[in-house]
Amino acid sequence: MLRTGVSTVDLGKVRNKLLPMSNSQDFCFIRSMDFPDGEILPRSQIRISPDDRGFYFADGVYEVMRTYSGKIFRQSEHLKRFEKSLSAVRINVPDIERIGPICEEFLHLNNLQGKDVFFYIQATRGVWQRSLVFPPAGVIPTLYISVTEIVAPVAEQENGIRAITVEDIRWQRCDIKAIGLLPSVLARNQATEAGAEEAIFVRNGLLTEGTHTNLFAVKDGVVFTHPLNNYILPGITRTVVLELCNFIGLEVNEEAIELGRLGEFDELFVTSTTYEVVPVVVVNGQKIRDGKPGEITRRLQGAFRDYIARG
Repeated sequence: MLRTGVSTVDLGKVRNKLLPMSNSQDFCFIRSMDFPDGEILPRSQIRISPDDRGFYFADGVYEVMRTYSGKIFRQSEHLKRFEKSLSAVRINVPDIERIGPICEEFLHLNNLQGKDVFFYIQATRGVWQRSLVFPPAGVIPTLYISVTEIVAPVAEQENGIRAITVEDIRWQRCDIKAIGLLPSVLARNQATEAGAEEAIFVRNGLLTEGTHTNLFAVKDGVVFTHPLNNYILPGITRTVVLELCNFIGLEVNEEAIELGRLGEFDELFVTSTTYEVVPVVVVNGQKIRDGKPGEITRRLQGAFRDYIARG
């Protein structure tokens, strides 16, 4: 039996009840005004009210977790980050620890056991009138969870990607994983139009992070990355890479990189839950060194793969 925070869901019964209803095997979880008890349903049967504050105001936060060979990677850290985002925007979603079992059940319901997938988890302040004032305490926050199989970014990891730099026009709480991602959407599409795969934000002359990645640079064997503050997301993969730097003996300097000094660095790479470690070989049309993935980046890619293999 699984407590959703509002009622109890028996996941075994849900599986037996719902499997005949869909051939697509695309089950999601929803708890909202329309589904106050919390239900696992085929995606096509889930409804989100147009009066949801996520729709009106992007009043919500999200989290993304992934699996390796069917096992959720760094689950506790992802859920702690989700909880911190919720706390920062004052959305009360109880029983955060129950999200993990729901995600694991999705692997069975969607026939994804043993595969690499990512879980998208989103919470909004719920359904209420269009007012900037918070809704009454009794309004149920909307919680939505889905699962999607990962297509490994093999080409990006092997060959590297191109990037452009763009002005960081986002709000000043980038450490909150908020659903209001319009600046990132615009920047990412600006990159696409320029023939690049990522956009790197620049705030006050300093490189902060990518649209969906954390940024690293290497100079003379030293790894640089922006320090944790309100201008970047505390990436889980970023944390793992810093741990691996320590493990293999690489010096790390958590220091913001000046845009004007970009050409001085030997290597650039980005990290994220789905990208893992991906080299950046061209920025604004200019090659980073010889335009090929660097030695330190390759060492960290190998260390990351070894870390995953160890389980």
